[in-house]
Amino acid sequence: MGLGKIASSVGKGLVAGAAGTAFMTLSSTLEMKIRHREGSSAPADAAGKVLGVEPRSEEGKKRFSNITHWGYGTGWGAFRGLIGAAG
Repeated sequence: MGLGKIASSVGKGLVAGAAGTAFMTLSSTLEMKIRHREGSSAPADAAGKVLGVEPRSEEGKKRFSNITHWGYGTGWGAFRGLIGAAG
């Protein structure tokens, strides 16, 4: 297994992870609008505990939650690509 194959698989995984995260974001946003509910703070709460991050404002918490959501989804895609390269 060459470095090119690994890089290609990780790249494809990143794209797939980002696409999957985008579709999940779209579906959850539609559901929130239909049900007239606020977004979840769970990503920010969980990552904040693990990383020791405490956003200073509600806007900061929303931004941190969004970064965590996209980073987590895209990161798992990269990991899946790496697993695929390993066979």
